[in-house]
Amino acid sequence: SIWASAFSSGGVASTNLLRSGHHNKFSARCAVRLWSDVPVGGCDDSDHKYSASSQRSHIVSVKSHNIAGIVNDKGNCDIEIEFGSAACLVCVTGESGSGKSLLVSKALDVVTGGKATNTLVQDQDKESWIELIVRLCEPHLSTVSSTLQHFGIDPLILYHQHTEDTTDVGDHNNEHASVGYLHLQRTLVAGSSGKLKSICRINEKHVSLKTLREIASPLFTTVDVGVASGALARAASRLAMLDIGVEDSLKQQCIQSRDVFKEATKRRKKIKKELESRILPSSMQGNAYGSELEQEQIELLEHWVDELDMFEARVNRFQEAIYEQYSELIADGNGPGSNNIISTLQKFRECVWGEHNDDDDSILANLLQFREDIKAVESQLIAANAAYEGLASLTATESAAVSLERVRKLLYTISSDDSGPMFEKVERTHELLNIVEESLNECARSIDGGSNSIISTLENARSTGVSMEEVDGLVADWNALARKHGISPYALPTCHTSLRKEIDGNVEALKLLPEAEEDERVAFEDYTHACEELSYAREIVASNLSRSVTELLPSLGLECTFQVQLTQRPGGFDDPYCGSETLGVDVVDLLLFHNKVNGGPNESKRGGKIEQVGSSGEKSRVLLAIETCLPGSIGATCNNCSPQHVVQNGNSPISIVYDEIDAHVGGRAAVTIAKLLADQSSGGASRAGNQIIAITHSASVAAIADRHIVIERGSTSGSSSPAVRASVVDGSSRRKEIARMASGDLAMGEAATFADALIRDALLHRDA
Repeated sequence: SIWASAFSSGGVASTNLLRSGHHNKFSARCAVRLWSDVPVGGCDDSDHKYSASSQRSHIVSVKSHNIAGIVNDKGNCDIEIEFGSAACLVCVTGESGSGKSLLVSKALDVVTGGKATNTLVQDQDKESWIELIVRLCEPHLSTVSSTLQHFGIDPLILYHQHTEDTTDVGDHNNEHASVGYLHLQRTLVAGSSGKLKSICRINEKHVSLKTLREIASPLFTTVDVGVASGALARAASRLAMLDIGVEDSLKQQCIQSRDVFKEATKRRKKIKKELESRILPSSMQGNAYGSELEQEQIELLEHWVDELDMFEARVNRFQEAIYEQYSELIADGNGPGSNNIISTLQKFRECVWGEHNDDDDSILANLLQFREDIKAVESQLIAANAAYEGLASLTATESAAVSLERVRKLLYTISSDDSGPMFEKVERTHELLNIVEESLNECARSIDGGSNSIISTLENARSTGVSMEEVDGLVADWNALARKHGISPYALPTCHTSLRKEIDGNVEALKLLPEAEEDERVAFEDYTHACEELSYAREIVASNLSRSVTELLPSLGLECTFQVQLTQRPGGFDDPYCGSETLGVDVVDLLLFHNKVNGGPNESKRGGKIEQVGSSGEKSRVLLAIETCLPGSIGATCNNCSPQHVVQNGNSPISIVYDEIDAHVGGRAAVTIAKLLADQSSGGASRAGNQIIAITHSASVAAIADRHIVIERGSTSGSSSPAVRASVVDGSSRRKEIARMASGDLAMGEAATFADALIRDALLHRDA
């Protein structure tokens, strides 16, 4: 074994070495294997092999209805693809444009909660839906059951489908039932605005699109050129891939120690913030963190607290008086927003002494505002009284009433006759003066002439039940106490609370802070140690993965050197990363170097980070090589799961769909890809194997597949929509399809002979 020199049986290093500081000081399991070491086995007709693959989870079928305007060869809108009754290698072939990717990878993405576009629903008058049936075995059955329970769904629904499979399902009430079925359905409905709406069901139970996505999407992985490029470009995905080769217990330990450290840091900050928020007199601030107080300080504190207790009681009595007046004003029909005083009273009565408020919302702020509002009303009253005097006063020489009388007297001197033209004119003027006098009297009554007059309204507003002298005295004493303690007047209630805690023996927070700081220090050391263990394990995985993939790449047509490079985040172990995106302090880069062409000593290798220098085909083949050497990495890389989800779930995907990953590959590389896909499906000593669905144009992949599905496109009478047929081929039909893939319509006889040779070679590989 390539690990024999580094690890004891089971791949775990001695814990004693961990503590003693020897070179191999970290425990780790690095599940990196050479491709040549992987035992292979097919899903052929032999009973034991078929039985093993049938006891693994797999997709049974995917069915599309009215999707993208496609109809079947019978003219209806149903296209169903059956993947068989075992988890094996299934190839899907057909001419370019026949709909392979649409009916398999796109349908799988949509039915598990992926993005749906309007092009999928071309006939908006008809219902469009996709359904997926999955056979669940352990460990996926337990994982899906737990996820359903998390969303409040009874996991027994997994046993209510396809119960005709009585040999495996058994009594669905038996908690030890080992097989269940997951039936996913997503219906697409075009709304009036043109936006698609989704109706989702899991085993006939309605769920939200988000719930469907959370439950179903982690179970399947699709790998194509775009997915491979995106996965290799994401730092979190690269790290998740590498962590597949690390012992789960190490990752779980790192997650737990990180969470403990974060909680300890949060607790320490909370206690420190509480201590720092205490407002004490300036004479005590130097002793704010002392654990004990001298007797003289205690006596002084008692005096201050008693003094402030009395002032608090005075403020409370003032508030009670204000509250009574506020209630009377409301009872008199004055709403909370009828004037400024009412609004201020409403705020003032809601303030509580000692509660932390912004300065603008504190008791003092509202008290000062109340005083300003009263002064403003008094100024308005003075103005109103002056206006009344200016209109109706008979003693003020400048009033309108005195001026009116003066005008009358002057008119009397103009004419003393009882008749005549002048008399009539003077009388007319007197009549107009009477109208003016009546208007002046009405104006005077509006200012001061009843309950609805201006002066009466202002006097009611001023009647708050407290005098200005009382308000001014309260504010003056408030400021005096603040100056005495050397603090802001707004901070006086908070200072009172802090003093009271101090005199009551507020040593709890003072004692808790050192304890919290010690807990944080211990948690930091534990987390740092866990990160160091994790980093050491990753270094071993990275080294062996680099060597294994580099040895495999030439058989895939890549004369390259592959290297997994580990660096540290800023801060490293001195300030380890505590976020949830990735785990530990490491950053992973995947490097690809093209080997020297001529081998000259001065010729340097060309390459760099794979996401920058690798072509689309190279990225896909490198990802396939990594999955071969590190089983399960594709699921961790492409599903975008958090580190905690990967650790808790721990299962490889049910199915991996390779969508033309072998594009632009031929010759020996195509044969190697075919064998690698077959090995992934059959599994081996260190992996359970997956259902592999390969959408391909490679005759080598088709020849080695356990099940061969052909997608054919034609036309149907009476319909302008393309007709599509999905059929399973075997025997001569399969040989004919492989021959077509190899040569098209040319040299069909020789192509059929070549197809037979491919199938024979595939059988030899399966039986090896």
